[in-house]
This record gives sequence, C-alpha cells and structure tokens, in this order.
Amino acid sequence: MLKQTVIFLICLLCSAFATAQKTIQIGFNNVDSFPYFLGKGEQLSSPPGISVDLINHVSAVLNLNINYQRMPGQRVLQSLKRGDLDAAFIFSYKESRREFGVYPMNDGKVDTTRRMDTLSYVLYRPVSSKLEWNGNSFEKLTGSLAAKLNYSIVADIKKAGVDVIEGSSTSQLFEMLDAERVEGVVDQEAIADAYLQKTQKKHFEKVKIPLAEKHYYLIFSHQFAVQNPYLIDTIWNQVAAYRDQIYRTRMPSYYGYLDTTN
Repeated sequence: MLKQTVIFLICLLCSAFATAQKTIQIGFNNVDSFPYFLGKGEQLSSPPGISVDLINHVSAVLNLNINYQRMPGQRVLQSLKRGDLDAAFIFSYKESRREFGVYPMNDGKVDTTRRMDTLSYVLYRPVSSKLEWNGNSFEKLTGSLAAKLNYSIVADIKKAGVDVIEGSSTSQLFEMLDAERVEGVVDQEAIADAYLQKTQKKHFEKVKIPLAEKHYYLIFSHQFAVQNPYLIDTIWNQVAAYRDQIYRTRMPSYYGYLDTTN
C-alpha cells in the first residue's frame, strides 16, 4: 500500500512538472517601431506590435509564460549579456553583437530562415510608370526620388548619383509623388504598404526587388542558451513556422493605428 502511494505521488509530481509553464524574461525597446512594437514606456501597448504577436503565439503553442520588459536598446543588450534577461528582440545580426547573445546559426552563419522580421526599403511608383530597380541600379529614371529624412538608404541612393528630395513623413513622400515632383518614393515596405492600404491609393505600386533589406532576430542570453539548448532551437523553429502567417493575418488590424505622419 505504501509503495502504491509513493508511486502515485511521484506520478502526480511528474505531471505537475510536465504541465508547469516555463517563464522567460524577454526584453525589447521602450520606444515604438511600427509595426514591430508599438507604444512608449515600460508597459505593453494595445495592440502591442507584430513582433510581440508572434512571440505570444509561439509561447502559447509551446506553453511558455513570457514576462516582457521594455527598456532602452543598449540597456536591453547589457541586461541580456548579464543574464538578467533570457531573450531580447528585435536585433539585426552583427558579429560584435554575439558577445551579448546567441543568434540562430547554421554552418557558422546566421540562419536567416529563422528570423523574426525583415526590414526592407522598397521603390514605389505610379502604376503607369516605367521606372524600375533591377537590384543594382535604377532604370528609366530621369528625375528625382523621395525618401525620408535621416533614413540610411538616402546616402546609398545619393552615392548612385540620384537626386533625392527628403520628406519627414510617408504621407509627404506620396504627396510629392502625387504632385509629380518626384518619379518614385523609397520607403520602408511595412510602413508604406500600411499607409497605401489605409489611404486606398491604388494608383501606386511597389517594385518587387527591394533596394536593401535587413533581417532581425530573437536572441537569447548565453546563460539561457547553455541551460536550454533544445528549447531555444524549438522557439526559433516555431518563429520560422508561424512568422509569415502571423504577419499576414495580424497586419491588417494595425492599419488603423498607423499615424499618417509616419
């Protein structure tokens, strides 16, 4: 009888451990970056942003409990390095940044298939325009392009000998295109697509090949990675599996939150 009781208690204990949620401390920036994360300050915004939506979905699939912590970007990295955070997002890959955390890797290179998000700079034109970007240079461009002030892509376009008229907002860029002051607009794809969807400007289209793109990742602290190698691989794999689905289904709900001054 005693033996049966002990076995029963062990089974109950094992069952409790099996169903217990693992809590992961995840940090991200405390200023907004549409559509990846929204709002400012320490609290989650409502809605929180596509990147948070993706992590929430993956955590539900894997029965994880996520404790989000918002703070300045550099503090996020330092907290990750110390192990005060288990993970952080969204960070592009830099070799020097590997001292702060662990990226998904494959054969010694960062695994872009397991990225969280991609930031792309894309060319937009009137639907009747012959303006093209072939991946290396502009074709059929005889005038100027519009792009946002202080965007890194502006310097690259100017290096190619193209005149750029800089604006402070996406709406201003497309107003210039509407007024035929420029022949095309270069903007971040997620922001420009949301703006065009919201304003229903169907007389503009984007060129398929991006001018530049940068991938962003969920990275883990070295301490957490050593202790949970299987779990971090599983999380990255689930991010890859659900990323496009979450973006496709959730992004329309964010169009109403896009301030046209963006």
